Amino acid sequence: MKHKNVIKLAAALIATTMIATPIAAAYAAPGDRDCGPEWSMFEGGPGKGKFDQKRGDHGEHRKGDKHDRKAVERVAPLTPAEARTLVDAMLLKTHTVDFKTGDALMAEEPGKIDVLLVNAKGDVVEVIKFDAKTGRMERENRRNLCKILPRPDKAERFDNKFNAEQMHILAEAMVIRFGKGELKLGDVSETPRGTYHATVTNQAGDIVREMELSSVTGRPLD
Repeated sequence: MKHKNVIKLAAALIATTMIATPIAAAYAAPGDRDCGPEWSMFEGGPGKGKFDQKRGDHGEHRKGDKHDRKAVERVAPLTPAEARTLVDAMLLKTHTVDFKTGDALMAEEPGKIDVLLVNAKGDVVEVIKFDAKTGRMERENRRNLCKILPRPDKAERFDNKFNAEQMHILAEAMVIRFGKGELKLGDVSETPRGTYHATVTNQAGDIVREMELSSVTGRPLD
């Protein structure tokens, strides 16, 4: 190959790499496409030795995303009470004060659960629908919630601290989300250093996981 052709080929390869790298990085980054999974509230949560699922396990599926797996059915269907806890946790993680969780009940549509999101007056602002078999929130609800729920200020994300009752809700929601009906939340207690220790049990009551949770983020510590 002639020297000039080698130079041209090298230049073309460099240019291609410079273009492809930022595009690949953009697709690899979490971003705000569809505001991410509805349970990104637990981003970075399941840690090594705790819940060992990788991203995409348990049905982290978004329509059009070929890299995500199809939604996996729960061992035990999601209950209205569990769906309500998931919404409670979401409101806590987003520091939402304008709305609260209302009633949770089985919908007229078979296999669906409706959780009412209400304002201070008690008016329904959103009917959040879950699929009981997968435990997943409807895609349309995710989009709507992205528009109406506040986004935590990154500069103030370490200024808040969850109390014991709130930590119990966050831990329970995490077990509901990742346990798929096989696991239950055991004891949740504050540690001397201000974190929280939580145990996860199987349906027989045997401890299968232990987690140390941050009272600031509500997520497991590595």
